[in-house]
Amino acid sequence: MLVYGREPTLVMDYGKHRGSIIERLLEITEKVLQLREVARRAIQKLQVELDKKFEGMKTQEFQKGDLVWYFDKSAAMWHDTKF
Repeated sequence: MLVYGREPTLVMDYGKHRGSIIERLLEITEKVLQLREVARRAIQKLQVELDKKFEGMKTQEFQKGDLVWYFDKSAAMWHDTKF
């Protein structure tokens, strides 16, 4: 369970003694559908949590002509190296 929730295995682990590479490929492709389903459920769960978190927040709406403060973060973080 070291790498992304799966046991790390090498190709040589599926050599002459433990099966063929074709069997390993079939095993991996069967797990892909399960991994996708787990990821889809996790994304849906997080989306519901985010919806609940931001449900009661007010959004600011601006009208044409309102003065707003524009902050360009990339320009503010830029440092000249000459001086």
